[in-house]
Amino acid sequence: MQQPPQRPPRPDEVLAFHNGDTLENIPVIRDTPRPRFPWMAMVAGTAVSAIIGACVAVLLRQPTVPDPVAGPEARPDAAHSAPGPERAKTAVAPPTTARSHSAAREPSCLPVTYKTPDGPTACKSKADICVTGAPWHLADIDGVCGGRAPLQAIHVISQPPTGGDPGSSYCLAWTGSDDGTGRDAALLMNAPGYQCGASLVGANGQAIQMDGTSIFSDSPQDCTGSYPDTRLTYPAVLDFPSNGGVQPPEYVCVVARTGA
Repeated sequence: MQQPPQRPPRPDEVLAFHNGDTLENIPVIRDTPRPRFPWMAMVAGTAVSAIIGACVAVLLRQPTVPDPVAGPEARPDAAHSAPGPERAKTAVAPPTTARSHSAAREPSCLPVTYKTPDGPTACKSKADICVTGAPWHLADIDGVCGGRAPLQAIHVISQPPTGGDPGSSYCLAWTGSDDGTGRDAALLMNAPGYQCGASLVGANGQAIQMDGTSIFSDSPQDCTGSYPDTRLTYPAVLDFPSNGGVQPPEYVCVVARTGA
């Protein structure tokens, strides 16, 4: 059977067809376009990441400024690099020289008594105890002072007119002057105590010898009989420069007068 000829589509129908509207309102199946790969976003993100990585690398390569206060062990890298036993050895520091000197330092003063073991107590420095004529009593004073009292030179610039009477007591009146080799003094006989700064005695500590012998000697004497363990009594040699060498030097023991 021959179909009747169809009429051509009108222009509005052609436009509706191309817009997706068929003549019978049948939906048109269109091809879904494939998503395009975000090349531009990827390139931009890669560039930003590269810039950030470069900045971090520059910061990490900068030298670390050492802490002037903290030592090498205060830095984390030193703590991880040092093994345990070595760190233990480093932590135990040897005693410093200053600490050793501080521990060996002598005390500022030593306990002493005045003239005798039963005298008033005091605390004096080594220099005060060991000076010639000091009245401080200390057991083993020779060991503390490095030996016995040294021989002292005394220049007699004047002497009593009565001469050397063995039955008389002698003393020294200090003039307060010296020439670097000894002290100047006047030798007095039977003088009041206030005029004298020291008394002359024999090796036994007595001012007048009971056997009538002189307290003077032609050789140095051991002057430990009077006030032992002190520097109150010391050996001396008297010279007489005023006599022009006519009178030879005399050795004697001197007891300093220091209060009662």
